[in-house]
Amino acid sequence: MATVAAGETVMAGAPSFVERRTEASPGAVAVSGTRCRCDACRMSFHVVQAPVPVVCPFCQARLTAEPVAIRPWTPEPEGVVGAKSVHEGYKSLAKGIALILSVVGIAMLAIAIFIKLSNLTYFWYQPWVNLYSIAVGAFILSRFIIAAFYVAPPDVGFQPTAAVIIAGRNEGDSIGKTIGRIYAEGYPHDRLEVIVVNDGSTDNTLDEMLAAQGRHHGLVVVDFEENKGKRHGMAIGALLARSEFLIYVDSDSFLLPGAIHKILQGLADPTVAAVAGHTDVENVSVNALTKMQDVRYFVSYRVMKAAESVFGAVSCCPGCFSAYRKSCVLNVLDRWLHQRFLGRYCTYGDDRSLTNYLLKDYRILYDDEALATTIVPEKWGKYIRQQARWKRSWVREMLFAGRWMWKKHPMAVISWYAMTVLPLIAPLIMFHALVLGPLLYHRPAGFYIGGVLLVTLLWSFFYLEKTGRPHWWTGFLFTITYALFFSWQGYYSLLTVRKTHWGTR
Repeated sequence: MATVAAGETVMAGAPSFVERRTEASPGAVAVSGTRCRCDACRMSFHVVQAPVPVVCPFCQARLTAEPVAIRPWTPEPEGVVGAKSVHEGYKSLAKGIALILSVVGIAMLAIAIFIKLSNLTYFWYQPWVNLYSIAVGAFILSRFIIAAFYVAPPDVGFQPTAAVIIAGRNEGDSIGKTIGRIYAEGYPHDRLEVIVVNDGSTDNTLDEMLAAQGRHHGLVVVDFEENKGKRHGMAIGALLARSEFLIYVDSDSFLLPGAIHKILQGLADPTVAAVAGHTDVENVSVNALTKMQDVRYFVSYRVMKAAESVFGAVSCCPGCFSAYRKSCVLNVLDRWLHQRFLGRYCTYGDDRSLTNYLLKDYRILYDDEALATTIVPEKWGKYIRQQARWKRSWVREMLFAGRWMWKKHPMAVISWYAMTVLPLIAPLIMFHALVLGPLLYHRPAGFYIGGVLLVTLLWSFFYLEKTGRPHWWTGFLFTITYALFFSWQGYYSLLTVRKTHWGTR
């Protein structure tokens, strides 16, 4: 094997890469690519028209290189051509119905305020329950009020170079569509890099990546021969990228037309380090569980993240679709990649963790006009494991960010600490209100239950008014399952916070 393939020259100012010199006319089809390998890190780089790496970005060892045949062209997977905006799936409600929902929403807000004021009258009968109820009511009402002032980052025509990075393990069923949608969404290809990382998959994920490279010769395929973890996949993409900005997309998420251009607009402001896009559920029509997650996703973005974005303090840029300023990421990359908690390396919660490292010194925004969809769990077992993993990362990052979050905007600080404390005590309050109160003190639980159902109705009506989708009622399914199980899962996550197993791969 040759160390550097013949006919290639080192790029000026970039000693880690070489650039293939080609005499082919524009539009000509390349007939071969290059496979570079790092024996120490047990990983390979497959390139066709992209610059060929010379040294390993991780260990800096010189790579061996050999020419390889590229895969023949195959059609794009189903769902790539003709992708439509998720907003086209929303239904406009009749003006009369929308007016009724608005009136009902205002009435519910008034009732909620009345209930909270009533709690003050009878405060000392159940002080802890009432204090919690008032705090939750104030928090939720504040989210809607603040979110009403949210404005998406304006389109200022910002069109920098951008690298889309996808790290996936055992995603053979979706990765081809994910890649195809990136190339089809409309961003100029001369300003776009796409880097995909196979994280030691045991299915056909690598084959699908190489097949996509046969369709898109600019695609860079990185193959980890053994599982290293998603952080390493994200990190290798950041180190390989030559672009000014990084866009991370999950291997089971799909960009909508114009998504890349729009998500980059917020980054035209140099004080902004990252922007979270808006993601809806791709497989929403499968069953009640996926419909429930669709309601939850929408509200968490359009209310919670929108409210956080008003103060430039979005607490988590989701892995499914978010953009970052590369210089900021590289500044924290080593600390983030090797983050440890209670003596163990952190192997999940990479999105919330990276957000926290950047939020300490920069602003982070949300753009509800940068659109994508993602596949969510369709079975309760996988959903439960996913939620346990998310809660463990939430506990870990809560302890990390709590040390400096108080320095941010006062409204952002109050919101963040409320989101930290209230979920931890929620199960105890529910147990007192639903079990101890009726059994020991003969206090009916109807008042508490009524407040919870009122809040759920508020969330659900908001979803219905904005989307017109008929499964708004699944918001109540979320409330019931949260009260009976998922709120308690937080304590399990606390007890098992040192676990590093992903759980859904």
